[in-house]
Amino acid sequence: MTKLTFYGGVNEIGGNKIHVNFKKGGLLLDFGQSFKEEAEYFEEFLQPRSKSEYYDLTTLGLLPKINGVYRHDAFCPEGLDACIPSVQQYWDKPLKSYEEEKETGWTPDALWVSHAHLDHSGYIGYLGNMPIICSEETKRLTKAISDVGNMSGYQSDLLEMKPRIIKSRKTGFFPDSLFIDSDDPVPRDYPDFKPNTPYTTENEITITGFNVSHSVPGAMACLVEADDTQILYTGDIRFHGRVNPDLSNLDGLAPDIMISEGTNIEDTEPDNEKQVQQNIQDIVSETEELVMVGFAWKDLERYETVRDAALAEGRIPVFDPRLAYTLARFGRNIYDEDASVFVERCESMIYSEDDYKKSKHKAGLMDYDLWDSKKDSRNTDTCHLEKGVYAYDLHEDPSAYVLHLDFYRFKNLLDIQPSPGSLYIRAQCEPFNARMELSDERLHRWLKHFEINPDHEYKPYQFHASGHACGPDVIDFINRVKPKKVIPIHTEKPKTFQQSFPQTILVEKGKTIEL
Repeated sequence: MTKLTFYGGVNEIGGNKIHVNFKKGGLLLDFGQSFKEEAEYFEEFLQPRSKSEYYDLTTLGLLPKINGVYRHDAFCPEGLDACIPSVQQYWDKPLKSYEEEKETGWTPDALWVSHAHLDHSGYIGYLGNMPIICSEETKRLTKAISDVGNMSGYQSDLLEMKPRIIKSRKTGFFPDSLFIDSDDPVPRDYPDFKPNTPYTTENEITITGFNVSHSVPGAMACLVEADDTQILYTGDIRFHGRVNPDLSNLDGLAPDIMISEGTNIEDTEPDNEKQVQQNIQDIVSETEELVMVGFAWKDLERYETVRDAALAEGRIPVFDPRLAYTLARFGRNIYDEDASVFVERCESMIYSEDDYKKSKHKAGLMDYDLWDSKKDSRNTDTCHLEKGVYAYDLHEDPSAYVLHLDFYRFKNLLDIQPSPGSLYIRAQCEPFNARMELSDERLHRWLKHFEINPDHEYKPYQFHASGHACGPDVIDFINRVKPKKVIPIHTEKPKTFQQSFPQTILVEKGKTIEL
């Protein structure tokens, strides 16, 4: 009998964590971070403690209690027995680790990752070294996120695991005292995986991935087959991107279960990425001042939209160095695409090459792993410092550029000193929770201080095409697939599915359903 347990993504947008258990073996479908649930306990300056993240998150119920999935060093770092019993109790959890259960009990055959957004992949670092099945593009994007995404602790262990180990200090103020360190990294297991090509696990579970359109590259839906049961999981999906993969091979599939996202299930009209480009062009054409556009640096389709809009109006598109670094992981050089990179001031603030040794992506495109400071084998990349666009360039000739600048990089306005009447476009979603609304108030103050968008009440111009399908597109897709049962996920409106699909199953968080 097949069992499904939904540990996240239930009555919320994001945080997907689905446990599928077959007669023999099973899978995890995504293992994402729930921003909604974490916001109930944490905020900017109140975060899980870096050396006891697992303890903090499980104690608060933010990480589900599942036997056989978590890495052993999160429970019990090597050397814990040297600590006093009162300390050891904090590491004693009533769960078996992945490593323990791999020897004697149940563990997942694999983790399926639909795409590299943190609400689907953010908790991977806590898992044991099980096979991670995803697209090659997702793996490459994960590499970029790991390098430049400002992640730390277990959450940074996306491509490799750095085992935590308790050691004794040899020198310092307190020699012989204990501390937690990281041992030599162990690469995570990412098997080769290609779209439309079945992959079979050790327990004869077959996974087939299908490319879909979303707001990051590499997104996939998947078909899981075992025990004469078919489960289709959409991940996040849309049908209005710049490129929309053909999913006609899923028409009439009639799986036993279709787990469908429904973020925008009550929206009646699809968004249009082409219209976003035209709207940006219209704004640029009306001014001789600097135009700035905010959007997520992982969204490479939006990059192409903004790039093409700027070039169509005779301007040089200038992008965040994180985006340029990500493009390079896909074998693309941003300078070969008629675009440039913004050179941020950092560290000493004097544009010295030494300022960029800790933020190598701000200096050049070369993979972090290839940088070398040794005298005899020195290897560096400073192409941005040589070819990029500086704040003073933007100030002196604003009509020549369109700048990619999201809100969390607004400190660069202090160096750019844009002229009054400069324009700012937000090409990403509008605020939808209290934290984002507070950030929006701060954004408004920045715009007003620099007299940006004065004819728009100092508010950002809003042009966006969602990474999620509208209601009619979701309904059409489900009608084409013809599933026996539908399970809505990644939505705050699951009951809306019942209006079109009486075979809808409304699941509860943490509760198991049986097929």
